[in-house]
Amino acid sequence: MSFFHDVWVVLSKEWTELRSSDSGWVTLTTLGAFLAIVGVFVPWQLGTAWVTAPWPVLIWAWIPLFIVTTVTSDSVAGERERRTLETLLATRLSDAAILWGKWLACVVWVWVAMALCLPMGLLTLNLMVDGGPYLPSVGQAFGILAVSFAGAGLGAAAGVLVSLRAESVRHAQQVLAIGALIFAFLPIGMLKLLPKGWTTQIFQSLAYGSPTRIAWLAAASLLLVSLPILLVAQLRFQRGRIPLK
Repeated sequence: MSFFHDVWVVLSKEWTELRSSDSGWVTLTTLGAFLAIVGVFVPWQLGTAWVTAPWPVLIWAWIPLFIVTTVTSDSVAGERERRTLETLLATRLSDAAILWGKWLACVVWVWVAMALCLPMGLLTLNLMVDGGPYLPSVGQAFGILAVSFAGAGLGAAAGVLVSLRAESVRHAQQVLAIGALIFAFLPIGMLKLLPKGWTTQIFQSLAYGSPTRIAWLAAASLLLVSLPILLVAQLRFQRGRIPLK
Protein backbone atom coordinates (compact mmCIF):
# COMPACT_ATOMS: atom_id res chain seq x y z
CA MET A 1 0.00 0.00 0.00
CA SER A 2 2.94 2.34 0.64
CA PHE A 3 3.89 2.31 -3.04
CA PHE A 4 0.39 3.27 -4.18
CA HIS A 5 0.22 5.95 -1.48
CA ASP A 6 3.52 7.40 -2.71
CA VAL A 7 2.27 7.34 -6.30
CA TRP A 8 -0.82 9.26 -5.18
CA VAL A 9 1.38 11.81 -3.35
CA VAL A 10 3.39 12.47 -6.52
CA LEU A 11 0.23 12.56 -8.64
CA SER A 12 -1.39 15.12 -6.33
CA LYS A 13 1.77 17.23 -6.35
CA GLU A 14 1.87 17.21 -10.16
CA TRP A 15 -1.76 18.29 -10.46
CA THR A 16 -1.28 21.08 -7.93
CA GLU A 17 1.75 22.42 -9.79
CA LEU A 18 0.02 22.08 -13.14
CA ARG A 19 -2.98 24.11 -12.02
CA SER A 20 -0.87 26.86 -10.47
CA SER A 21 1.96 27.21 -12.97
CA ASP A 22 2.12 29.25 -16.15
CA SER A 23 2.53 26.05 -18.16
CA GLY A 24 -0.67 24.82 -16.52
CA TRP A 25 -2.62 27.65 -18.10
CA VAL A 26 -1.07 26.85 -21.46
CA THR A 27 -2.09 23.22 -21.00
CA LEU A 28 -5.63 24.18 -20.00
CA THR A 29 -5.91 26.40 -23.05
CA THR A 30 -4.63 23.57 -25.26
CA LEU A 31 -7.10 21.13 -23.72
CA GLY A 32 -9.94 23.60 -24.20
CA ALA A 33 -9.06 24.00 -27.86
CA PHE A 34 -8.99 20.27 -28.43
CA LEU A 35 -12.28 19.86 -26.55
CA ALA A 36 -13.84 22.24 -29.05
CA ILE A 37 -12.22 20.43 -31.98
CA VAL A 38 -12.81 16.81 -30.95
CA GLY A 39 -16.04 17.40 -29.06
CA VAL A 40 -17.76 19.74 -31.51
CA PHE A 41 -16.05 20.44 -34.84
CA VAL A 42 -14.98 16.91 -35.84
CA PRO A 43 -18.32 15.15 -35.13
CA TRP A 44 -20.15 18.00 -36.84
CA GLN A 45 -18.01 17.53 -39.96
CA LEU A 46 -18.02 13.73 -40.01
CA GLY A 47 -21.70 13.25 -39.24
CA THR A 48 -22.84 9.70 -38.57
CA ALA A 49 -19.39 8.32 -39.47
CA TRP A 50 -18.28 9.60 -36.06
CA VAL A 51 -20.22 6.70 -34.53
CA THR A 52 -20.67 4.15 -37.30
CA ALA A 53 -17.24 4.09 -38.98
CA PRO A 54 -14.20 2.42 -37.34
CA TRP A 55 -11.49 4.78 -38.68
CA PRO A 56 -12.26 7.72 -36.29
CA VAL A 57 -10.58 5.59 -33.63
CA LEU A 58 -7.32 6.93 -35.08
CA ILE A 59 -8.39 10.39 -33.91
CA TRP A 60 -9.09 9.09 -30.41
CA ALA A 61 -5.61 7.57 -30.32
CA TRP A 62 -3.49 10.35 -31.81
CA ILE A 63 -5.07 13.45 -30.23
CA PRO A 64 -4.35 12.44 -26.59
CA LEU A 65 -0.88 11.28 -27.60
CA PHE A 66 -0.18 14.73 -29.05
CA ILE A 67 -1.76 16.71 -26.19
CA VAL A 68 0.01 14.80 -23.44
CA THR A 69 3.38 15.93 -24.78
CA THR A 70 2.58 19.47 -23.58
CA VAL A 71 2.28 18.09 -20.03
CA THR A 72 5.06 15.51 -19.86
CA SER A 73 7.70 17.85 -21.25
CA ASP A 74 7.58 19.61 -17.88
CA SER A 75 7.63 16.43 -15.77
CA VAL A 76 11.39 16.26 -15.20
CA ALA A 77 12.90 19.06 -17.28
CA GLY A 78 10.58 21.55 -15.60
CA GLU A 79 11.60 20.34 -12.15
CA ARG A 80 15.21 20.73 -13.20
CA GLU A 81 14.65 24.30 -14.43
CA ARG A 82 12.78 25.26 -11.23
CA ARG A 83 15.56 23.61 -9.16
CA THR A 84 13.03 21.40 -7.35
CA LEU A 85 14.21 18.09 -8.80
CA GLU A 86 16.99 17.66 -6.25
CA THR A 87 14.50 18.29 -3.41
CA LEU A 88 12.07 15.73 -4.85
CA LEU A 89 14.80 13.10 -5.16
CA ALA A 90 15.88 13.77 -1.57
CA THR A 91 12.50 12.61 -0.22
CA ARG A 92 11.73 9.09 0.97
CA LEU A 93 9.66 8.48 -2.18
CA SER A 94 10.99 5.62 -4.28
CA ASP A 95 12.20 6.17 -7.82
CA ALA A 96 9.40 3.95 -9.13
CA ALA A 97 6.73 5.89 -7.23
CA ILE A 98 8.00 9.22 -8.59
CA LEU A 99 8.09 7.93 -12.16
CA TRP A 100 4.67 6.26 -12.07
CA GLY A 101 3.13 9.20 -10.22
CA LYS A 102 4.34 11.62 -12.88
CA TRP A 103 3.25 9.30 -15.70
CA LEU A 104 -0.19 8.70 -14.25
CA ALA A 105 -0.76 12.40 -13.50
CA CYS A 106 -0.14 13.29 -17.15
CA VAL A 107 -2.23 10.42 -18.49
CA VAL A 108 -5.27 11.00 -16.29
CA TRP A 109 -5.22 14.76 -16.89
CA VAL A 110 -5.46 14.29 -20.66
CA TRP A 111 -7.70 11.21 -20.53
CA VAL A 112 -10.38 13.02 -18.51
CA ALA A 113 -10.43 15.78 -21.13
CA MET A 114 -10.79 13.20 -23.91
CA ALA A 115 -13.53 11.42 -21.97
CA LEU A 116 -15.48 14.68 -21.91
CA CYS A 117 -15.22 14.82 -25.70
CA LEU A 118 -17.29 11.64 -26.04
CA PRO A 119 -20.60 13.00 -24.67
CA MET A 120 -19.89 16.40 -26.23
CA GLY A 121 -19.41 14.80 -29.64
CA LEU A 122 -22.55 12.68 -29.31
CA LEU A 123 -24.56 15.74 -28.29
CA THR A 124 -23.21 17.69 -31.26
CA LEU A 125 -23.93 14.82 -33.65
CA ASN A 126 -27.51 14.31 -32.49
CA LEU A 127 -28.25 18.03 -32.59
CA MET A 128 -26.76 18.54 -36.05
CA VAL A 129 -27.90 15.37 -37.87
CA ASP A 130 -31.50 14.29 -38.26
CA GLY A 131 -32.66 10.72 -37.94
CA GLY A 132 -31.08 9.93 -34.56
CA PRO A 133 -30.45 9.15 -31.88
CA TYR A 134 -26.91 8.13 -32.82
CA LEU A 135 -25.22 6.32 -29.98
CA PRO A 136 -22.26 3.94 -29.79
CA SER A 137 -22.62 0.52 -28.24
CA VAL A 138 -21.39 0.08 -24.68
CA GLY A 139 -18.40 -1.89 -25.96
CA GLN A 140 -17.55 0.79 -28.50
CA ALA A 141 -17.82 3.58 -25.92
CA PHE A 142 -15.49 1.78 -23.51
CA GLY A 143 -13.18 0.95 -26.42
CA ILE A 144 -12.95 4.64 -27.29
CA LEU A 145 -12.10 5.47 -23.68
CA ALA A 146 -9.53 2.67 -23.64
CA VAL A 147 -7.80 3.79 -26.82
CA SER A 148 -7.70 7.38 -25.54
CA PHE A 149 -6.08 6.20 -22.31
CA ALA A 150 -3.61 4.06 -24.25
CA GLY A 151 -2.73 6.92 -26.58
CA ALA A 152 -2.14 9.25 -23.65
CA GLY A 153 -0.16 6.50 -21.93
CA LEU A 154 2.17 6.05 -24.89
CA GLY A 155 2.71 9.79 -25.24
CA ALA A 156 3.36 10.17 -21.51
CA ALA A 157 5.82 7.27 -21.47
CA ALA A 158 7.81 8.80 -24.31
CA GLY A 159 7.45 12.25 -22.76
CA VAL A 160 8.87 11.29 -19.38
CA LEU A 161 11.76 9.47 -21.06
CA VAL A 162 12.61 12.49 -23.22
CA SER A 163 12.15 14.91 -20.32
CA LEU A 164 14.70 12.94 -18.29
CA ARG A 165 17.52 13.98 -20.61
CA ALA A 166 16.19 17.19 -22.16
CA GLU A 167 18.21 20.34 -21.56
CA SER A 168 15.03 22.38 -21.02
CA VAL A 169 11.25 22.20 -21.22
CA ARG A 170 11.35 23.88 -24.62
CA HIS A 171 13.82 21.30 -25.88
CA ALA A 172 11.61 18.47 -24.61
CA GLN A 173 8.54 20.01 -26.25
CA GLN A 174 10.32 20.27 -29.59
CA VAL A 175 11.53 16.68 -29.51
CA LEU A 176 8.12 15.36 -28.47
CA ALA A 177 6.24 17.41 -31.06
CA ILE A 178 8.46 16.00 -33.80
CA GLY A 179 8.02 12.52 -32.35
CA ALA A 180 4.22 12.86 -32.35
CA LEU A 181 4.26 13.90 -36.00
CA ILE A 182 6.53 10.99 -36.91
CA PHE A 183 4.19 8.61 -35.06
CA ALA A 184 1.26 10.00 -37.03
CA PHE A 185 2.88 9.51 -40.45
CA LEU A 186 5.06 6.47 -39.76
CA PRO A 187 2.22 3.96 -40.24
CA ILE A 188 1.59 5.39 -43.72
CA GLY A 189 5.17 4.71 -44.71
CA MET A 190 5.10 1.25 -43.13
CA LEU A 191 1.98 0.34 -45.10
CA LYS A 192 3.99 0.69 -48.32
CA LEU A 193 6.35 -2.01 -47.09
CA LEU A 194 3.57 -4.53 -46.48
CA PRO A 195 2.22 -6.91 -49.13
CA LYS A 196 -0.59 -5.35 -51.15
CA GLY A 197 -3.13 -7.84 -49.84
CA TRP A 198 -2.35 -6.88 -46.24
CA THR A 199 -2.64 -3.18 -47.02
CA THR A 200 -6.01 -3.71 -48.69
CA GLN A 201 -7.25 -5.69 -45.71
CA ILE A 202 -6.15 -2.97 -43.26
CA PHE A 203 -7.95 -0.25 -45.23
CA GLN A 204 -11.06 -2.39 -45.50
CA SER A 205 -11.02 -2.97 -41.75
CA LEU A 206 -10.71 0.76 -41.07
CA ALA A 207 -13.51 1.52 -43.52
CA TYR A 208 -15.98 -1.30 -42.93
CA GLY A 209 -14.84 -3.21 -39.85
CA SER A 210 -16.35 -3.25 -36.39
CA PRO A 211 -15.71 0.05 -34.56
CA THR A 212 -15.69 -1.79 -31.25
CA ARG A 213 -13.15 -4.38 -32.39
CA ILE A 214 -10.88 -1.79 -34.00
CA ALA A 215 -10.96 0.40 -30.86
CA TRP A 216 -9.96 -2.42 -28.52
CA LEU A 217 -7.32 -3.70 -30.95
CA ALA A 218 -5.81 -0.21 -31.21
CA ALA A 219 -5.84 0.19 -27.42
CA ALA A 220 -4.06 -3.12 -26.92
CA SER A 221 -1.47 -2.25 -29.58
CA LEU A 222 -0.69 1.14 -28.05
CA LEU A 223 -0.33 -0.37 -24.59
CA LEU A 224 2.08 -3.00 -25.92
CA VAL A 225 4.22 -0.26 -27.49
CA SER A 226 4.12 1.73 -24.22
CA LEU A 227 5.41 -1.08 -22.00
CA PRO A 228 9.03 -1.24 -23.27
CA ILE A 229 9.26 2.57 -23.23
CA LEU A 230 8.08 2.64 -19.62
CA LEU A 231 10.55 -0.11 -18.78
CA VAL A 232 13.43 1.91 -20.26
CA ALA A 233 12.22 5.01 -18.39
CA GLN A 234 12.10 3.00 -15.15
CA LEU A 235 15.67 1.78 -15.68
CA ARG A 236 16.91 5.33 -16.33
CA PHE A 237 14.87 7.06 -13.64
CA GLN A 238 17.25 6.33 -10.78
CA ARG A 239 18.85 8.57 -8.22
CA GLY A 240 22.41 9.32 -9.21
CA ARG A 241 21.69 8.82 -12.91
CA ILE A 242 19.33 11.75 -13.43
CA PRO A 243 21.06 15.01 -14.46
CA LEU A 244 20.23 17.76 -11.94
CA LYS A 245 21.47 20.64 -14.11
